Amino acid sequence: MRESTQIAIGLAAAGLLGTAYVLVHEKRRKLKAEKRRLAAAQGAHSGSGVLSRERLLALLDESATATYQLIEQTRKMVHVKHEQSGISMEEAVNELQKDFESALETVLGAIRMKHQVTERQMSQAMAADPNDEGIKAAVQILQDAMAGKPPPNYLQNVQEQTKKSPRRGKTRKKG
Repeated sequence: MRESTQIAIGLAAAGLLGTAYVLVHEKRRKLKAEKRRLAAAQGAHSGSGVLSRERLLALLDESATATYQLIEQTRKMVHVKHEQSGISMEEAVNELQKDFESALETVLGAIRMKHQVTERQMSQAMAADPNDEGIKAAVQILQDAMAGKPPPNYLQNVQEQTKKSPRRGKTRKKG
């Protein structure tokens, strides 16, 4: 009887410890989510929440350049896949389509994150003055880039990117 009581007490203690762990973990998770929500709310309502016309134009320009670069990279991948596997170009395009869409979302999201801007802020800035010819032109350039047409300042932007981002770390030795 004494041994079975000790086992019962041990199981009850283990159950209580497990329950306590779950409750503490759940509380920490909720607090973390609340902190994130508050931080996002403060960021949306702060003075930086308003996106200036110049910043919007710069974001659209960078997005157009990045989009076109991704399209060019994907075109090369389609061509290589076609040559290496012997499948038709259309089949190669279809195979890489999902990866392209995912990569495009990632690239555009990274640009917004880099500039600490949300998609909603960009939409609001575009809607603030729907008749602004500069914004209309920048949006059209982005749409053209998505259709595979290089932005007018594409080469200049690529050259600026290569100047801004030198290789970090040690150079690799081949051989």
